[in-house]
Amino acid sequence: MYLEYFGLQRLPFTISPDPEFLYPSQGHQEALAHLSYALTDQGGLICLTGEVGTGKTTLCRALIESVPDGDHVAYIFNPQLSPVELLQSICDELGIEYSENSSLKELYADLNLGLLRCFSKHQRVICVIDEAQSMPAPLLEQIRLLTNLETHRDKLLTLVLVGQPELRDLLARYDLRQLNQRITARYHLDHLSADDTASYLEHRIVCAGGDSMLFDRASVKIIHKASGGVPRLINSIADRALLGAYATGAAQVSAAIARQAVEEVIGKPSQRPASGRRWKPVALAGSAGALGVLVCVALALLLFRAPVPVAPSDSALSDGTLSDGTLSDSLADVAQNPLNLLSQSLGMDVESCSDLLQSQYRCLWVDWPLAELKDLEQPVAVPVARSSWRVLSPDISVVTGDALVLWQLPPGYEDTVKPGDTAAIIRWVRSRLGINWNQEWTSIGPGGVQFQADPEFYDPLLEQAVAEFQISHGLKADRIIGPRTLMHMQRGG
Repeated sequence: MYLEYFGLQRLPFTISPDPEFLYPSQGHQEALAHLSYALTDQGGLICLTGEVGTGKTTLCRALIESVPDGDHVAYIFNPQLSPVELLQSICDELGIEYSENSSLKELYADLNLGLLRCFSKHQRVICVIDEAQSMPAPLLEQIRLLTNLETHRDKLLTLVLVGQPELRDLLARYDLRQLNQRITARYHLDHLSADDTASYLEHRIVCAGGDSMLFDRASVKIIHKASGGVPRLINSIADRALLGAYATGAAQVSAAIARQAVEEVIGKPSQRPASGRRWKPVALAGSAGALGVLVCVALALLLFRAPVPVAPSDSALSDGTLSDGTLSDSLADVAQNPLNLLSQSLGMDVESCSDLLQSQYRCLWVDWPLAELKDLEQPVAVPVARSSWRVLSPDISVVTGDALVLWQLPPGYEDTVKPGDTAAIIRWVRSRLGINWNQEWTSIGPGGVQFQADPEFYDPLLEQAVAEFQISHGLKADRIIGPRTLMHMQRGG
């Protein structure tokens, strides 16, 4: 959208791991030098760790692209494999033939024979395993056994383990000390410094075809502080900031534009309301719910002398809070009841949120940005004055409080889902993100026991896809599948 405006040939701040955009900070150069050790004749085991979004995968892609013609690379991005599947995947990547019914011993023999053929032709073989922190200890033991594939003087296979900081803790375990001792080169990738962040922004703009810095000094400081120097977050904020500069006709991203971009990508920090300000009572569950509502309404009327809707609220960083209680009787004094407005627009006759419990709709009270509410494709009622509510429409430019969303639940949704949970909604999420479930995968449990994983299990691969979706839509990348994330997934559906 803003490419022509800024004279760019391609988007400079995508979150895809494009090696052409690799910024050569001192840390990234040192990390790449450690990875390049795999291109020597020493072989062995190399370990690269770093926080989420620091550019580990981009470095791996850069390493793969630097491999000379004739050498071979196996890239394993799914570490949730059994020992047999791991060897099969490596053989598949290297074009080594094997029988589908081969045992683990036979696969080792096939792999060893294939590696010897490459060795006889003076061809190196490198295996890169990404997201290695998700590998169970028994599978890491298979990695150790792979380092035994060697001649009397040379290693036949160089292994590169890439993962988050948890990988370091995993390798430090006593039962994995043999594997840990075999690591010949290791590096931990840190976040970018403030100076690096400025150079990083300029570097990506130049790579995209730009000829001038598009961020002023103040905006760079804001972006660095908000992102913590994490390249992926820098990309998300910078992309939104350039869009804001384009929309306002600015030649550069200013501090004000950068702050707005940070708010849209990361959200506002949650703050406790000061005493004497706005107080939001919460409806109590169960049989005491009605009494709780009446008490909250009475206190609100005494303190503020103004009718307020009684409903849970959520911060700009959270996924939202569902309400299954009744609306305050004080709404009878409000010019228009927001729930009535929304239910009537859908051809329903609903007096309270609890009436929706047997339907596909739920009440959701939010304080999200107005622009986001307009994009949700869900029925929304907003307060436009102290005692006036309207169904959200494009012409509304100002709201005076929390909005009520009448959320149509996606198939299978029952409650918020966190990584490691099992829930029916996971099938729908996979479908929306295009992450197909491979029913032939086998998971490894404690003690190396194999079991068939549940397609409704929220696994690390889907977790990563959800985080990337959240970042791309300006949400907090908390990997939690809740109302806010799901509503963004429902858009265009």
